[in-house]
Amino acid sequence: MIKQIAVHLTGSPEDAKRLEYAGRLASLLEAHITGLQVHQLPSILSITDPSGSSFLQQLIDKSTKEADAVSGKLSELLSEFGLPADLRRLDVFPEDAGRTLADEVRVTDLFVGTQPYGDPERSHAIEEAVLFRSGRPCLFLPAKFGKEARLNSIVVGWKNAPEAARAVFEALPLLQKAAFVDVIVVSEESAVQGAGIDIGKYLSRHGVRAEIRAVPGRAEPAMVLLGEARAITADLIVIGAYGHSRMRELILGGTTRDVLKNSPIPVFMAH
Repeated sequence: MIKQIAVHLTGSPEDAKRLEYAGRLASLLEAHITGLQVHQLPSILSITDPSGSSFLQQLIDKSTKEADAVSGKLSELLSEFGLPADLRRLDVFPEDAGRTLADEVRVTDLFVGTQPYGDPERSHAIEEAVLFRSGRPCLFLPAKFGKEARLNSIVVGWKNAPEAARAVFEALPLLQKAAFVDVIVVSEESAVQGAGIDIGKYLSRHGVRAEIRAVPGRAEPAMVLLGEARAITADLIVIGAYGHSRMRELILGGTTRDVLKNSPIPVFMAH
């Protein structure tokens, strides 16, 4: 059940796109919108005591004034939707932005942001932190995405792994509203048939009518999924978010990263 949607807001032109999409999705799901305005404080303040410096105090005042102006504009945008909504401002240092945003998202049902690696604000580390640390599914929009939120057709990338299972489970409210769901099973040839039958039964029991198609494991999963999305004019791709550890942090794995970098439509992910 998706009843509270969190939206990443930065003061950039992408805010209007994210809010418009989230607003339409909230209307469809009868959900509440929580706008999370991430205001990044000047980095120098995190290593300097500003109390004895008029210059640093000026930086604080300027930063606060700019953030207040952004908050006012975002409040106006939220009010235009006529939906239950609230705005929270997170005043954070850049190195803490991802962790703090993830903490806030943890008490919501879905996070809406711009696709990592395509975000003009170059905040992919923040988006990744939310994906891997919040414990909540994320819906990433392509940069400058201007289409309305529709769920007529959805492509699901499936393999028998925890991340894929989590993504499908979390996406059920969206899948149940779709007119057509195309499940692409990428697996070893000997396991494709069984995996397809199992996921098909699972979705059917949750009221989702889906077509299951098997793709041999030697195929490139990202290209297969994106090709299928283009072929059926899909509105959304649903996949598990796979990552690997590096310096005690998770980063996106190859297939996950390739889908996000190249998808022209929104991508729903869970880890």
